[in-house]
Amino acid sequence: MEKPKKTSLNRKILALALPALGSLIAEPLLTMADSILVGHVGTPDLAGLAIGSTVLTLVVGICVFLAYTTTAVTGRAMGAGKRAEGLRLGIQGMWLGALVGATLAVVLIVFSPQVIGFFEAEPQVASLARSYLTVSAPGLIAMLSVLAANGVLRGLLDTRTPLLVTTSAAILNVPVSAFLIFGCSFGVAGAGAGTAICQFFMAIWLWIVVIKKLRAEGVSPRPDLKLIFRSGLHGLPLVLRSLFLQAAIVVTTWQAARLGEVTLAGYQILKTLWTLAAFGLDALAIAAQALLANALGEGDQQKIRVLIAQLNRWALVSGTLIGLVFAATSGLSPHLFTSDPQVLAVIVPAIIVVGVMQPVAALTYIYDGYLIGADDTKYLAKAMAIVFIAYLPAVLLANLLPAGAIALAGLWTIYGVVFVGGRALSLWLRIRTDAWL
Repeated sequence: MEKPKKTSLNRKILALALPALGSLIAEPLLTMADSILVGHVGTPDLAGLAIGSTVLTLVVGICVFLAYTTTAVTGRAMGAGKRAEGLRLGIQGMWLGALVGATLAVVLIVFSPQVIGFFEAEPQVASLARSYLTVSAPGLIAMLSVLAANGVLRGLLDTRTPLLVTTSAAILNVPVSAFLIFGCSFGVAGAGAGTAICQFFMAIWLWIVVIKKLRAEGVSPRPDLKLIFRSGLHGLPLVLRSLFLQAAIVVTTWQAARLGEVTLAGYQILKTLWTLAAFGLDALAIAAQALLANALGEGDQQKIRVLIAQLNRWALVSGTLIGLVFAATSGLSPHLFTSDPQVLAVIVPAIIVVGVMQPVAALTYIYDGYLIGADDTKYLAKAMAIVFIAYLPAVLLANLLPAGAIALAGLWTIYGVVFVGGRALSLWLRIRTDAWL
């Protein structure tokens, strides 16, 4: 088979990555809109929203395996010319998402006092956080099935539909939440209800889209308990991977807190910048998952290697450009987040460090996408566990650094070199072989 032309391949990558980027940006707008609206109710309400939304964000982050597994199985089946089989497996992933969401919703509602109590907030704030959590928790039923549905559509090389659905929900969330918060005087509980309503709006839309595709292939959308159970077991390695990833972030935040208030404030700004960069780089990783899963289904080794080489170039160029932007704006960007002279005095060197690490982060995300698309999830879990174990003692070394700019830059250097760099190395060692294909 002839190598695909670079221009054609670049168009395919952009056609998947740009809508995926839009979806990734639109999703946080749901929570952002709530924050803006609730901020006008009162400070305790905003603090309660911060705690409640943190719990839900953590839960959804751990359950992202639902999107990854459905992308892989649907994409490989699609590439092999077995579209009906891919859709049959994908819909079971959506049923799994709904069941997991229902279970987690019940757990969070029943144990909301204990979950919120972990944050040791003031009584009024804790009460408001429980209100938000208990009202918005049922939305997990919808949100987790949305994750799986997005995976199905990505496997079919369709990232435009998720973009349309997510953007529509983000726009709808503003008037719905505003009406419930102010018009009905529900306060922070209204924000939770509004978000849950918009999540069900997304879920219903995507279920209809996927079921129509199933009907066109003559496939039943009914749940198959054996396949649902198999999908759950199949996703366990990715759950473990997500847990180790979240644990690394928590440990890094904990260490930043130990280094003092100024370091913690600077760390939060840098974390926001890192997350912003990750949106763009994750969009590229989503394209990698879908394209590689399809190529693996076709069984064309040459096409796979050409695809990997081109995606690697995209990752390096994207990461380098983002890093250069961070470096060029390092003297200006912190002023968007704070006017505290102490924080401004220590943050610039750390922004340079974050910028330098962006090409490495880009390769890490794209390598992740390859192995997820190839369904090599057991290796991903093992590699993440090993890197996390190595990172734990390394992050403690930040305690030996002088307080201020050196400590902040040092903490991010340790995170970038040991954790992100360790992930990149462990994944590259796998990808350079044929064992995962």
